[in-house]
Amino acid sequence: MYILQPIIHETIWGGNKLKKYADNHRGNIGHLYLINGHRDMSNYILNGDMQGKKLSEVFNIYKNKWNMGKYEEFPLTIALVDAKDDLSIQVHPDDITAEKLEHKKIGKKESWLFLDAPDSGWIYGGCKCQSTEDIKESIEHNNIQNVTAKVNIKKSDYACVEAGTLHAMTKGSLVYEIEYGSDFTYRFYDYERVDSCGNRRELHIDKALCSIKTGKRPFVKHCCPSEWISEDVYEICMLTGGHRYVNTSGGIECISVLSGLAREDGVDIKGGMGLLLLPGEEIDASALDEFIVARLCDNEGDM
Repeated sequence: MYILQPIIHETIWGGNKLKKYADNHRGNIGHLYLINGHRDMSNYILNGDMQGKKLSEVFNIYKNKWNMGKYEEFPLTIALVDAKDDLSIQVHPDDITAEKLEHKKIGKKESWLFLDAPDSGWIYGGCKCQSTEDIKESIEHNNIQNVTAKVNIKKSDYACVEAGTLHAMTKGSLVYEIEYGSDFTYRFYDYERVDSCGNRRELHIDKALCSIKTGKRPFVKHCCPSEWISEDVYEICMLTGGHRYVNTSGGIECISVLSGLAREDGVDIKGGMGLLLLPGEEIDASALDEFIVARLCDNEGDM
C-alpha cells in the first residue's frame, strides 16, 4: 500500500470548495491531485519503505513488476477539480497526434464524475463545426465560442471525454477527474481573461486544430453508487464505507477518499487523499463515508 500526499494546484479559475481538504489553504485551488505520477507534479509517499520518495520514482523502480512496463509514467492521474469559473476550452491529442506533435506514443483520455453540477446545467463538449476549415473560418471572424457545443449535466453524472473532443468544465462544477495517458492539453480559447499580473495564458491553436475531431462528443450517463463504469482503458466505482475493502483484482487499484477517516500504516487517511492498493491488500474503510476506486483495464496477469 502506498499512501500519497495530495498536491495543491492553484489556478486562475479555481475556487474554495477544496480548501476543506487542504488545511485552509488561502489561494484558489483548481486541482487537488490525489494520484499523480507525472515527473513535474508527482505525489510524495507517506508510508512504508518508500516514505519520502515520489510516486514517479517508485514507478520507475516497480513498473515492470506492476505490469506497467510499457508506460513512461504512471498512466492514471486522479484529481478533485473545483471550477469557480469556466475552464479554458481545450482538447487532448490521441495517440497518433501525440506522437506527431510531441514525439510521445500516448495521448490523453479523461472522465469526470460530477460531485456538484455546473451552475448553468451544462458543460462545453463537442464541436458544432463540420470540418477544420469551418473552425478556421470561425477563428478568423472571432466566433470561437460558437465552435463549441454544449452538453447537459446533473449532479452524479459521469462524462467521458475521448481524445480529440473539444471540451471545458463550466462554473460551479465540482468533479472527480480521472485521466489516462500523457499530460498534453491544448488551450483553444480562454475568454481573453488575464492573470493577477495582467498576462493572458498561452493558447495552442495550431496543435488544437491538429487534434480536434469534429464528430467527437462526451459520453454522459448517471452514476449510481456501487456501479462500475468501464472504459477501454480504465474503470471506476463509487463506494460507501462501513467495511474492510480488499483489492481482489489482478492489478493496482487507486483509492480516492472523499469523506471519512481511516488509519493505515501509522498514517491518517482522510478526505482529499489517495492511495494505491496492490492485489490482495486491504484498507479498513469502516470509518470512510465515500471513496472512489479506479483501475486500469489493460493490465494483464498477476503481479
